[in-house]
Amino acid sequence: MAFSLCCFTAFAQNEVEFTADRPGASTGPSVVGKGVIQLEQGLQYDGDGGAGTFTFSNTLLRYGLFPHMELRLGGDGFLYSSDGRSTSYIPAFSGLSVGTKIKCFDGHGAIPAVSVLADFSIPRTASDGFNVDHLAPSLYLLFENPVCDWLSIGYNLGAEWDGTLPGATTFAALCLGFSATDSLGCFVESYNYFNELGNAYCMDFGLNWQVSRRVQLDVAANIDLTNPAQCWAISCGVAWQINK
Repeated sequence: MAFSLCCFTAFAQNEVEFTADRPGASTGPSVVGKGVIQLEQGLQYDGDGGAGTFTFSNTLLRYGLFPHMELRLGGDGFLYSSDGRSTSYIPAFSGLSVGTKIKCFDGHGAIPAVSVLADFSIPRTASDGFNVDHLAPSLYLLFENPVCDWLSIGYNLGAEWDGTLPGATTFAALCLGFSATDSLGCFVESYNYFNELGNAYCMDFGLNWQVSRRVQLDVAANIDLTNPAQCWAISCGVAWQINK
């Protein structure tokens, strides 16, 4: 699953804050408004020992079912190198995931805003070689503390099952979000994965620009701190409120 910026920007004249769950690895607690349909789409290139993977359809569709609850549908289309050395790339689809984000608390003072995010990777919806054998759930707690008008701190804790390994992968992230103006923001975050096969320690950073009341553009980059020369990624994308 693709995760995104833990902070958001909004035009001062908006009645409802615009929130996007991209770019980045962590996810903020904000949900889209009731009845809002929002499409988030990205392009990403992952460097992997010189081979790399090009994700051309990093897609998330969000729908506000209730004021504090949204439904989510996601999936990635990508090109990959089968042997890690070839310059010939094969198209594939990662499979569909469905889920929900529920806002539990809006936050007050030092008490953070809190949401729960749960989703499931659906078996038999991916390309051959990428299918999961069982329903693969993920569950996350999402927190955010506004520090001042231009700074917020977000943090995530979660567990992910990949449908193959019996144990879960633990996910933890810490994000600092900065608002330069009402429409321009940036972030830097650390995120980590822990499982029985080993641990990954990563960092990413990026910019988001709300170009209109309903559209946000973004650009970001990330590196694996244990092997930064070989494992890195760059991405760009858009979040679009279709019907508001």
